[in-house]
Amino acid sequence: MPAPTVPQDVYQRHEREWQLLREAIAKNQKAGDEQHKFPVPQEEPQWNFQHTRQ
Repeated sequence: MPAPTVPQDVYQRHEREWQLLREAIAKNQKAGDEQHKFPVPQEEPQWNFQHTRQ
């Protein structure tokens, strides 16, 4: 008994969907990597080290 096969049009449609998914993941990872390379400086904490102990 031969193995069942997927029709060519279904196979090609799924291949296109997987390719779009792979491209979106790669784009998202690249954008995430760029954010980590140049972090936005955050506002300095409002610490007051001038207070005295009671």
